[in-house]
Amino acid sequence: MSFNFILVVCLAAVCCLTPFALYLYWLSGVNRRPHPTVMCGAWDFTDLILGLSGFILFGGGLLLSLLQSNVRFLMRGNFEAVRAAWGQDRQTWAILAMLYALIVVGGVLFTLRARRRSLVVYNVEPAVFESTLAEVFDTIGVPVERRGNEWVGGVPLLELEPFPAGNTVTVRWLSDDDRLFQEIERQLREAVVAISSGDNLSARWMMSGAVGSTVVIVFCFILLVYGLGLVR
Repeated sequence: MSFNFILVVCLAAVCCLTPFALYLYWLSGVNRRPHPTVMCGAWDFTDLILGLSGFILFGGGLLLSLLQSNVRFLMRGNFEAVRAAWGQDRQTWAILAMLYALIVVGGVLFTLRARRRSLVVYNVEPAVFESTLAEVFDTIGVPVERRGNEWVGGVPLLELEPFPAGNTVTVRWLSDDDRLFQEIERQLREAVVAISSGDNLSARWMMSGAVGSTVVIVFCFILLVYGLGLVR
């Protein structure tokens, strides 16, 4: 294994894990709040994408490199060889990069559109949230019937996706009545303020992951700086 390859691995770790660690710190903070937090599904997915942005951007670049035989220069040669390879196969690299960007952007836009009519509620026990949601429907005078995780009021209104281990519930709106969805969302944001969240173990898991990622980032950054100093 060449020294250049080790430097690339350290750079990849720093670029990929830094936004991911920040995302875990944010999740840990959300799950430590005294009351549940209601988020629009699109914004929740946006936060996730930002947390994974290092893997998507830098990891995607490494994936494109692996598709090219020129990756051997990173393991055996030097960075001058990489520049030469780029000049020779620039068109191929550009096509691969464009295809990757189209796939990523298309997938993100499609998911954002699908999650516009959904809510994610953090730091709440699913049973407590279901009771609160039933009270919200009673308040606005809409009778509902539960069929498993699906709530029906004449027509299917919504579907709940509970995640008990993480004290998180996702609400997927099924009805075409957007005004009712907006009213449900408004009422829920007001109702969860009265819910006191207990000790959430998922907050500890997130914090442990964030701290562990930070340790790896610091170690790789120091090694990267040291290695670049030697290269000079």
